Parts: sequence; C-alpha cells; structure tokens
Amino acid sequence: MTAITPERAVPSAPRRLSNVVHLHLANPVPTLVLPWLITLAIFAINLAIWLMVANAAGGVENLEPDAFIYNGGISWIVVFMMVVAVQSMNLTFPFALGFAVTRRDFYLGSSIYFVQLSLLYSTGLTAIAAVERATDGWGLGAAFFAPYGLNDDPLLVLWTVFFGLMLLFFFLGAAVATVWVRWKAYGLYAFFIGLAVLLVGAAWIITATGSWGDVGRWFVDTSPAVMVAWTLPVTVACGVVGFLFLRRATPKS
Repeated sequence: MTAITPERAVPSAPRRLSNVVHLHLANPVPTLVLPWLITLAIFAINLAIWLMVANAAGGVENLEPDAFIYNGGISWIVVFMMVVAVQSMNLTFPFALGFAVTRRDFYLGSSIYFVQLSLLYSTGLTAIAAVERATDGWGLGAAFFAPYGLNDDPLLVLWTVFFGLMLLFFFLGAAVATVWVRWKAYGLYAFFIGLAVLLVGAAWIITATGSWGDVGRWFVDTSPAVMVAWTLPVTVACGVVGFLFLRRATPKS
C-alpha cells in the first residue's frame, strides 16, 4: 500500500501578511522603543535649556510670549522613520525568504507594518501635543510636539501632518531599502546621484524662470496639511517603486 501524505495547508493571505508583521516585531527595539527613547531624550534636553533660560531671565513672565515655540526638534523622528524602514527591510528580508515568504507577501506585510507604525507614532505624538497645550507648554509657553506653524492648528490637523509625513518617510525608506537589497552599494550610488540630479534640475528650472518668489509665497501661504497632501503622490510612487524593485531582489552577502 502507498501511504498518502496530506498536503500542508497553505496559510490564507491575511495570515501570511500577519506573519510578516510578526517577523518585524521579533525585535521591537529599533521600531518601537528606540525612536521614543531618543525623542524623549531630545525633549528633555530642550526642556532643560528652556528652564535655564527662564531662570536666567528671572521668570517666564520676563520672556517673549513665543520665545520657545520655534523648535524643530520633533522633526527628527519623522526623518528617522526612513532609517527604521531601511533597517527593518534589509535585516528582515533574508529571514523572510528563509521561511518561504514570497517577495510580494513580504513587501505587502512590511507596508502594513509601516502604516501601523505611522498610526501609532502620529497618534502618540498628537496625544503628547495635547498634554503640552493643556499645560500651557509645560508651564513655559513652549511648543516642542507642535512647534511654530502647527502650534495653533487643531489636533486633527496636527495628526494628519504627522501621519502623512510618517508614511512619506517610511515608504521612501522602503524604496531605498529595496535598492540596497537588490543592487547593494552601486544601486544606492545611482539612486542618490539620480535624486541629486532631479533636485538640481528643479532648482535650475526655478532659477531660470525666476520663480523663487512664487515658491517662497507658496510655502508661506499654504497650510501644513495641504503641503502634506501634496506628498501623497510621492508616497504612493515610492511604494510602487519599492514593490517593483523587490520582485527580483535576492539577498546578497
């Protein structure tokens, strides 16, 4: 008699994508712990400086009302999301293939994880900004989590700005990661050279047409939420490019 070996059940698509998310969570420190720790450390340094300045001035009442709202410290975490995406995909991709995860499922699962992280961080930062406003800028009239340009906007607008920027840098990082995974250093050289050419070309066109004044007015007159809305096509393009690059990528030593 011939024994019939039952076929292994193939996990459903949601289950496969969930497995990829859990693969990223196997080491939560780079994505869930380190960004918060560094953010709080930067905030603590700024708070210490504000207290020192207020003490030297003889009290907050002796300072300008908006003395501590011009602050870009929170922007670091948005840019750092690109680094998080690069590290996550580059370190996890070989293990995913080792567990027979398809490239498509890996990229889609990673994208889901990046969206979840964007929701987590944008919601967390907005919640802290709400506390900041409720305490009158930690009793100092300061604005770290919603600095100048965002300090008077509704919390929903602030959340939208954080969420859109998080998505942009996550998927930009994903695109850069797929370039590295597929072509290594030479791919990154070509990527950044191409990016530099685009930026210089755009600057040349603006200069040649005498449009710097219009560009400056657009940034002054356009709300942060609308600016972030303009980044959505770039976010989608980065996501599509990353998917196309990863389809034929092979881990290399």
